[in-house]
Amino acid sequence: MTLADRLAEIFDDVFGLERERFSTELGPEDVANWDSIGHMNMVMELEKVFGRQFEVDEIMEMSSPAKILEILKAKGITE
Repeated sequence: MTLADRLAEIFDDVFGLERERFSTELGPEDVANWDSIGHMNMVMELEKVFGRQFEVDEIMEMSSPAKILEILKAKGITE
């Protein structure tokens, strides 16, 4: 399973976004419930799944799956 597949699963778990609708180009305006509370729920799930803590600036930069993948890779997470 690729890193993007794992992220798609997290989006399904947190936001109820079907995998067929997942795209790295999505933004909060494209995903129901991706508001401030949903964002923090997503961050907590990312931390749980990948075993990493995120800094405030990283959390604020998580504006799309593409950016989240970039942040995960910068933390050494590749799959």
